[in-house]
Amino acid sequence: MRWFSFLAICLLTTSVAGQLPLTNKEIALMLRSGYSSESVVAEIQNRRVLEPLDPATKKSMLEFGASAQLISALEGGSFIVSGSDADQAKAREAEVAAKRQEQIEQDRKLNTLLQARQAQAHVQASVAPPPGETRVLDSLKSKLVRCRDGTTSRADGSELEKKKYVALYFSAHWCGPCRKFTPQLVDYYNRVTTAHPEFEIIFISSDRSRFGWDTYLQETKMPWLAVDYDQVAGLGGIRNLGGDSIPSLLVLDSGSRIIASSYDGEKYLGPQNALATLDKIFAEPGGNAIAQAP
Repeated sequence: MRWFSFLAICLLTTSVAGQLPLTNKEIALMLRSGYSSESVVAEIQNRRVLEPLDPATKKSMLEFGASAQLISALEGGSFIVSGSDADQAKAREAEVAAKRQEQIEQDRKLNTLLQARQAQAHVQASVAPPPGETRVLDSLKSKLVRCRDGTTSRADGSELEKKKYVALYFSAHWCGPCRKFTPQLVDYYNRVTTAHPEFEIIFISSDRSRFGWDTYLQETKMPWLAVDYDQVAGLGGIRNLGGDSIPSLLVLDSGSRIIASSYDGEKYLGPQNALATLDKIFAEPGGNAIAQAP
């Protein structure tokens, strides 16, 4: 099942200041999510730490498997940022929180979300957005990045203009079944888009930190679009539409109508259910069948 506990602080990157320093709470959550102490040490060497290590958080870190080297690095104090840097980080955190709230308000005006989810007794039943409301795909255009070979670059939304079918992929690095399925989806995407350039995928992360998000992109070399990590917090309605379990695929047509899903009503069938529906669509007269993986 999807976890809905996210880090209390969104990690904001800018071209001038780079990533924010880590809080001890974020470090503890990274350990809890399965990251090794060595990878966390490398991360704090790169980004530094916002505050001294307190006894309660130290206890939690040890329970999550923190090594003596990691605890020593945190207790030594050499990675703690200066007071002025800490003030700047807190100011940017406040900016992210305000932006997140604005996105949440915008999300309430979207077209489908829970209404479309409840109306989806059969995933093939298309639900048109009410007149005058923002379509799901239109609402995502300003939030996208393009993934290529483990790196990301800013997208402008024009990538969706000629797409007939867009799959929203709900997934996370901490999720074992997701990490197992994602390479299969990468292979599927690379085969399908050659014959069907009208098909696209947008990754919507359930990761708990930008570090996890970046790691997932790099390890799996996702070739598709993604919602930038700093924009994900404002997509509560869309993530609800994706269901309670991950990995999950929700396929929309160009009008943001649902045509395929990982669910049958409220029953979770997995992302292969959505891919099977896509195969049928592309196999219809006038289209080319999608080659199945061996």
